[in-house]
Amino acid sequence: MSLARVNQLWNKWEIQCLVLVSFSLQVCLHLFGSIRKRNMSRFLSLLLWLAYLLADYVATFTLGRLTLHIDDPRHQLVLFWTPFLLLHLGGQETIAAFSMEDTALWKRHLLGLVSQVVLAVYIVAKSWRADKKLLAPLVLMFISGTIKYAERTWALMTASSTMAPGSSSMADHVMRVQDDVIDDAKSYFSELANVLSGVEQKQQQGGLDDMAYQGLVRAAGKGLRMCLDFLTDMTPFVIWPQNEECIIRQAVSKIEGSNPEARVQVAYKLVEIQLSLVYDYLYTKYGAFQFRLSLISSWMERLVTFASTCTALALFLKANLGEGSIPQYYSREDMVVSYVLLAGAIALDISSMFLVMSSYWPQLRQRRWFGAAFILVSRVHPESKPLWSEKMAQYNLVDTCIRQEERTGLRGWIVRKTGMASGSGINHTQVSTELKKLVLEKLLQVATTRSVNDYWDWDFSKYRGQWLQWELESSLGEEEADIAGGILSDGITDGALYFPATALIWHITTEMCFFADADQSPAPPTAQISLELSRYVMYLVAKRNLMSGSNGNFEIGKALRTVRTVLQRRPGLDERGLLQFVRGPGSEVTEPCFSRARALAGYLLRISTPSRRWELISTLWVEMLCYLGPNCGAPFHTKHLSTGGELVTHVRILIITLGIPFLKPDASAKF
Repeated sequence: MSLARVNQLWNKWEIQCLVLVSFSLQVCLHLFGSIRKRNMSRFLSLLLWLAYLLADYVATFTLGRLTLHIDDPRHQLVLFWTPFLLLHLGGQETIAAFSMEDTALWKRHLLGLVSQVVLAVYIVAKSWRADKKLLAPLVLMFISGTIKYAERTWALMTASSTMAPGSSSMADHVMRVQDDVIDDAKSYFSELANVLSGVEQKQQQGGLDDMAYQGLVRAAGKGLRMCLDFLTDMTPFVIWPQNEECIIRQAVSKIEGSNPEARVQVAYKLVEIQLSLVYDYLYTKYGAFQFRLSLISSWMERLVTFASTCTALALFLKANLGEGSIPQYYSREDMVVSYVLLAGAIALDISSMFLVMSSYWPQLRQRRWFGAAFILVSRVHPESKPLWSEKMAQYNLVDTCIRQEERTGLRGWIVRKTGMASGSGINHTQVSTELKKLVLEKLLQVATTRSVNDYWDWDFSKYRGQWLQWELESSLGEEEADIAGGILSDGITDGALYFPATALIWHITTEMCFFADADQSPAPPTAQISLELSRYVMYLVAKRNLMSGSNGNFEIGKALRTVRTVLQRRPGLDERGLLQFVRGPGSEVTEPCFSRARALAGYLLRISTPSRRWELISTLWVEMLCYLGPNCGAPFHTKHLSTGGELVTHVRILIITLGIPFLKPDASAKF
């Protein structure tokens, strides 16, 4: 086929292809938009990113090309497609924003709304020569398309105001921090205590039924505003009135009093539901509408657009099939495209309404008749179905260096020189129930143990290793005082030792201890948990630059260079061999982080019982994780809600669920 023939075919079918591509992109966004919150697939992220960007570009480009195809009387129907492009620019319920950066561009979308609507009206008004019977469905589709486009702009603006530090929303939150935040918390913890009472009874009968599950959903809804405020850094840690602490302690005691398996199930499911609702609010249209508007208002616009589209289809059918039908000289292909657009718009609206009805949002309204609707919710989102990926990244600094050095030849040289290996060394592992249980037990220990409350200066803005100190004092006897002193000296108490270096030292130490115990009797479960937490925290610090800064990056860079130097001098070493060499007598490695890790591992390995040793190490990593949760910043948390979720985000909300921010002593409150 010649190039001229291809060009001729493209000119003939260009507008039809573009309109159908625009519609196909909307179908893609609708089907896959909500999956990303529980999936870490890079392919899915790439697919949605391309679809999200192309959807706007294709719709805008097609709108501008319409005028080139209206001279032929047989193609007058192309003007009827104009409002459908506005409908497509309005996007889908499942994805108003691809990332939080998109919400900051809401003013650009507002300008686009005005300009595209004006352009569409101008094109139709100037060029319309089609049958007058099509005018009514055209106007109805203009109404539907304009409303949909305005909805998206409003949703982006709403999410943006939540995240903007200088917005009036922030000023309002600061003004109401002592009153409204505590009022929200009172309502939440009171509801949680009531729900947990019912859940406790159901657990004794075995498992959670729909009623208990529905109670958790409503409790999560009560705490949604508080959760959103803390997650987006709109609210600092506040002081709870001491005479009302019993409200929190009652709820927390019910969590603590349940059996360990049920405790983990209830606490983490509550966190999952809250973060799922936060994701809906920040990234979807229906979440913003359900959160900000009344029940009637949130459904009114949906019913108006649905009714407009259905009426437009009915009128189009009547004009085509009834008496005095629209002229038969319209292109048959254009008629088919028109039916596809009308039927497709109705199908997407029906699917969107089903999506909203089967979500958690209707249950937050506490209307009686929504109780029956929860049967649908429990089938679409069964309690056993995770609402996030339940995976965490793993980064092993030493193993990464070894793998990079193994790349030889031209390919390896290119990879190293171009930096293409910067993302290598990262894999993912499932977040185990045992890990969840360990984190929850440590946090419950903080929230419920009065002696712990008195011992610790609660200030999550700084890392002091207090949990490790308390564990050392409570688990090691006087005969092991020198071990405790050595651990504190090399691992914690040095004032110049900032968090990235501390994390790096303990990461290397954990790897050393794990391989040292690998040849012994089976290691306790906390050994594997500690190793996974170590590699996860290193991923956050080294690959996501959380709490790092230039000094942290410099320390990590020195450690990488040290490992590469050892590998150059002793090629062929695997991770175990390299760590044994670093730990061995007369080691040539003098870099401070490795020297401290060597000394620290020596002290830890002197503890005779492996279970006690790994209990100390696991406590240290849980504390680091709980420190990172409130301090790694709202942008990190909100960004990764749309990429499968992060364990550290769930830990941050778990801290709030257990009321720890409200139980801090007065001296540590920050205002």
